[in-house]
Amino acid sequence: MSFQVSEVTNKWGQPSHSTPVPPQHFRKYAGQVPDYLLDLWRHLGFAGFQKGMLWLCDPEKWQPAVDEWTSGIDLPFGQDRWVAVTRSAFGDMTLWGERTGLSLTVTPYRGWIFPVDGSGEMSDDFDRDLQILASLLSKDQDTFDPTGDDNKPLFKRLLKDLGPVGPDTMYGFVPTLALGGSMLPSHVEIVDADVHMQILSQTTHRIVMNNPY
Repeated sequence: MSFQVSEVTNKWGQPSHSTPVPPQHFRKYAGQVPDYLLDLWRHLGFAGFQKGMLWLCDPEKWQPAVDEWTSGIDLPFGQDRWVAVTRSAFGDMTLWGERTGLSLTVTPYRGWIFPVDGSGEMSDDFDRDLQILASLLSKDQDTFDPTGDDNKPLFKRLLKDLGPVGPDTMYGFVPTLALGGSMLPSHVEIVDADVHMQILSQTTHRIVMNNPY
């Protein structure tokens, strides 16, 4: 193993929730995703950190959402075969492409898709593993805590009012922002993640942010 699992737990703490990974996942995804991600699954499971703020995804359960959000989009580096690596309590996803590495970040409630071509960092296992580790270490709690329409962060308020999300649920703006909803705690519910991600993909215009920086 190139990197230690403790590098992630030192950053994010021990999981507040964890689901064991089925053995067949390791066989199916070996060679498709970096070895370091498999090590995280092996030692931490499909883990939720910081009371559900950040999750290591079960790629099987999140594949329908990935397919909904990547189907037919026009990207500067073309199409790929993506799987979900992490997601937030609000459904933000980071996606691993077999050809382009950790190349897509999706903010579904806004419809934003951020492409970053990682194909130049796919030559060996170290570089592939480093993409996963760097993504987890470069982000902080503010990354996954959107600011509401009242200019205050939402996560802690929703955690207090609604409780934490689980591996199959998320915080959803109801109605969705595209249908006139607002980013206020009173307009957020804990919703079924699979259903809500599908609703978002059908109601929210996708915008590829080709020049995000």
